[in-house]
Amino acid sequence: MEVPGKQDEEASRADDTTLICLSCDIDGLKEPAYGFCQDCQEHLCETCYKHHRRARPFKNHELIDKESMPNIRVISSDDTADLCANHQDKPLEFYCRDHKLVACYVCVTLEHKQCKVDYIPDVSGSLSDEFNDLLKQMESLITKCQSNIENISKAAQSLDQRYAKFVKDISAFRKKLNECLDRMETEIINKAESFVKNAKIKQKTIKSACLDVTEELEYSHSVVSKLREDAKHNKLFIAMKNVAKRLPLLEDKEN
Repeated sequence: MEVPGKQDEEASRADDTTLICLSCDIDGLKEPAYGFCQDCQEHLCETCYKHHRRARPFKNHELIDKESMPNIRVISSDDTADLCANHQDKPLEFYCRDHKLVACYVCVTLEHKQCKVDYIPDVSGSLSDEFNDLLKQMESLITKCQSNIENISKAAQSLDQRYAKFVKDISAFRKKLNECLDRMETEIINKAESFVKNAKIKQKTIKSACLDVTEELEYSHSVVSKLREDAKHNKLFIAMKNVAKRLPLLEDKEN
């Protein structure tokens, strides 16, 4: 009696040890290995093996037939950081001059057939001039960035100083403005107090004069009225003339 899951586990182990074409495996096809490319470090099915050298980037690759090929899946000794981002189990071995990209052989086969492609091991040993130029470019950019950082620091310091001076000037202006407003307020209040005081004095004087005028006129009015009532024409005449003479003076006093 089989233990549940044992058959699937054995099948999985068999798949791990079966040599398949890694190029086809990308497309989900499990084609058995027919040969091996020493340069690509990849097992190839019969179709891929026979067509491998037709692509210009692979024309000088060394192929090994089924009898001589490794019997285990080869794991590249290169740094895993040099694996293709699009085909994560494929090493980056080629450089496309047209697109300025490094690529694996799958990328080159599918996307760069008409491009000028270099095999990295063939050209990597002659990069001294390019390396020096690249270093100069990087050093130049570093210098520019450092200069920008220094200039930004100085600009920030200057900005802080200008801001501090601005705040100080505003505070000083506010203080002077407050002092000026305080003086104006005091002057206006003093003028207002003086105006009110003088106005009240004038009102008091006018009131007092009006009371005096009213008192005198009421008395004169009663006198002339009595003289007329008593038919004392001579005295009435004299009294009226005296009142008429006093009226302009009383009017001036009332004003």
